[in-house]
Amino acid sequence: LGFMPAEEMKRFEPKPPDGDTSYDHVAELYDAAFVDIRVRKDEWRWLSEHLPKGNFSMMDIGCGNGALLNALADRVTMGRGVDESAGIIERAKIKNKDHEHLSFQKINGPVLPFEDATFDVVTSLMSFRYLDWDPLLAEIKRVMKPGGKFLIIDMVTVPVAISEYPRLLKDKMRTKRDQKANAQFDAALQKLVSHPDWKKMLEYNPIRSEHEMKWYLESRFPGQKMETLNMAWNSRIVAFDSGPVEKGIEVKLSYP
Repeated sequence: LGFMPAEEMKRFEPKPPDGDTSYDHVAELYDAAFVDIRVRKDEWRWLSEHLPKGNFSMMDIGCGNGALLNALADRVTMGRGVDESAGIIERAKIKNKDHEHLSFQKINGPVLPFEDATFDVVTSLMSFRYLDWDPLLAEIKRVMKPGGKFLIIDMVTVPVAISEYPRLLKDKMRTKRDQKANAQFDAALQKLVSHPDWKKMLEYNPIRSEHEMKWYLESRFPGQKMETLNMAWNSRIVAFDSGPVEKGIEVKLSYP
């Protein structure tokens, strides 16, 4: 209707990053915010429903400070966390120093330093959007036991549709309630996301669109659907369960 200002044109050219684009400089703030991953109630509830029953071996990609494996330490028989940030890996090692069956290491690029058919489940919590999808997925299939599953929770960007307003209102109210119930976590999270080093990292690691991630995951794992866990005006938290992954099964690629 002409009420919105025009989007300023931007030019993008390949060039070296202007500053550190890793989590290294915000590792301490990240660790302070995610002391216990279970404060993220929507994500934790979904994971609890989709993780294997009983005990299992697990790898967490983009493990951060190791909070997820820490929360599952009594169920994970052997847990491995990997991340590209050396600073955050050190935090994970300190956090899990009492759990000998959990270990953490820095990786460079989409190569996983594990034997074939090692893990029952592979997880990626709020990190899949940063990664090189096709090479990483090939590695995940390699290190996963036949019948294992890949669980993803992430944030994507998409404007809310008018038909989604009732869901948006419901999610907003629940989010406000959780913020009041976990004021310490909310304050620590705001301190993290407002830090200049965090904003610099996001310049080089942008949020993916919902369409992009939905098409990619659902094309690679036919029959499985991406779910929405929580909505905001221009973003949402989504989750995806690959279902049983059989080694050697590949999907013919297509493009939208």
